[in-house]
Amino acid sequence: MRQLQLDIEPQLDARISDFSGPGWGPMVDAVRQLHAGLVNRFYVYGGAGTGKSHLLSAICDSYLELGRPAIKVSLLELLDAPIEAITSLEFYDLVALDDIEAISGVPHWQKAVFHLMNNHEGQLVFSSRSAPIELRLELPDLQSRLTQAVSVKVPSGSSFIDRQALLQSVMTRRGIHFDQQIVDYLLQNGPHQASILLQTLAQLEKMLKGEKTKLSNTTIKQIYALIDEYRQ
Repeated sequence: MRQLQLDIEPQLDARISDFSGPGWGPMVDAVRQLHAGLVNRFYVYGGAGTGKSHLLSAICDSYLELGRPAIKVSLLELLDAPIEAITSLEFYDLVALDDIEAISGVPHWQKAVFHLMNNHEGQLVFSSRSAPIELRLELPDLQSRLTQAVSVKVPSGSSFIDRQALLQSVMTRRGIHFDQQIVDYLLQNGPHQASILLQTLAQLEKMLKGEKTKLSNTTIKQIYALIDEYRQ
């Protein structure tokens, strides 16, 4: 495996190039600063399904491509593990901690993350549904340290241009080709959030695998129904 996952979750297929829409510009700039060593603590936040986990996976992949060890773990999935598990993360150049809000109300994990921030000599990336200042943490020192990180809010997906750029980038990278009417329907009537949009794309790819270029009206109706289902 290219990236240790602590047996927690499958690694997402993600690249920084996927985030090519203008709304993602500040995020991509911050990642460049990470690579240049200008930023050591980076915090991304946004609503559910807006692509935070996809972004963290892409950041880790960009480090791995350069031969630099990186790992992404979800604190939500790590809560039941012994806190000693976090010490193994200190040896990575970059550690991406997803779902930082999950440790709210769990003081011993807050202390573990604070300890990691104090002892990790590399770079740390965090993601949350809440802005740093809105986190409800019982450990003031950790709250303070997180608010000092460079923070950027991910796009909500409301921009058609952002959705179009994201979809086109991922489809081109993966070699996916759909009839234009399907792409148009997905962009106009599908889910706006980046993560859910990409989940829909993956399901459409499975549905259309092996299908002929000319789709029947029945198949097109099934495709539209699937897209409508993900939008709800």
